[in-house]
Amino acid sequence: MIPNTAKRHSRIHHHRHVGFTLVELLVVIAIIGTLVGLLLPAVQAAREAARNNTCKNRMGQLQKGISLRESSTGDYPGYINKLGIAGAGIANQTRASWVVMTFPHIEQTALWDRWNQGFGSPPNLTNAYSNIEILSCPSDPAEILGAPILSYSANAGFIQRDPTSESGNVTENAANGVFFDLTRVEDGNGNSTGVPGPADIRDTPGPDAKITMTPAYIQAKGDGLTGTIMLSENLNAVFWGYRSVDDYTSNAPDRKFHFGICWEQPVVVAQAPGSTPNDKLDDRARRINGQKGNAADHFGNDDISMGDMVVNDGFPSSNHPGGVNAAFCGGSLRFITDQIEPFVYAQLMTSNSKKSDLQFNGVQEKDQPQPSDADY
Repeated sequence: MIPNTAKRHSRIHHHRHVGFTLVELLVVIAIIGTLVGLLLPAVQAAREAARNNTCKNRMGQLQKGISLRESSTGDYPGYINKLGIAGAGIANQTRASWVVMTFPHIEQTALWDRWNQGFGSPPNLTNAYSNIEILSCPSDPAEILGAPILSYSANAGFIQRDPTSESGNVTENAANGVFFDLTRVEDGNGNSTGVPGPADIRDTPGPDAKITMTPAYIQAKGDGLTGTIMLSENLNAVFWGYRSVDDYTSNAPDRKFHFGICWEQPVVVAQAPGSTPNDKLDDRARRINGQKGNAADHFGNDDISMGDMVVNDGFPSSNHPGGVNAAFCGGSLRFITDQIEPFVYAQLMTSNSKKSDLQFNGVQEKDQPQPSDADY
């Protein structure tokens, strides 16, 4: 016979609940933490891949919008253009970026009509702006709610920071890029004495006519549409249009880097720093992702004017690891590494290597080998 005490101890031992010890609990927590640490980079990478794909899709829509416009007009828009009532003076004209010129082809008809009718004097900018989804990259989110944010810039060619003509004006060369200033006035287009014709306060009479770029020129005389950049990302781009009255009434000229990306001669940065502090180009900035920022932080406040931009803002950059997305004139979209050589990047920007101003080590681009896919 088993004593009652032994039976009681046996029952107690049989029904005891076994729980985690503190050591076991800590081990489980450590394992979970390790798994989370291993999975988090993969989750972040997947999210960035999704943002990158969205970025490409939006850039592709802009690319198609420009191509649709070209199909109807026969040419590409300028990086800056003049809209409004022709011959009615500045009061009824607007200075429109390449983005505005695509509005009829990216489902922004109401905004197009608003810009195309002129802003009056003083400029009335009511209902002239909105935040358009396809104009921003998800990895470059808007920091000023409702502002006309822009993540993409057009190929505006050679940055030309200093005047290059006897009259103190910047010359242009169609072979250097794709988008040009379509508000400029040609010397001698006025009366018989050669005095430039009427211009608004920011038109620059120059020694060259307005350059109208066409795909036919790039394909037949240039480097081909598939090898010429049309658009790329730029974290330093601000807005898709001049947003403030000051931007419309100041004497500040339109600059290529307001709405465009540019290239510089690979070896002249240190030799030619620019004539003003804002024209001083940092050697690092001329590379892809050389200068990364965002609009509000870059300028130090939310009251941003396009006049706050400087020459260093005119080069591609993105928040995508390792490079930027770019749309080519031929319709392709590519990711370009930020390890690309500045000269190769410039080659992709010029539209006609046989006549461009690009050179390296004293040798003109036409005598240099053309870049291969492995170079970028």
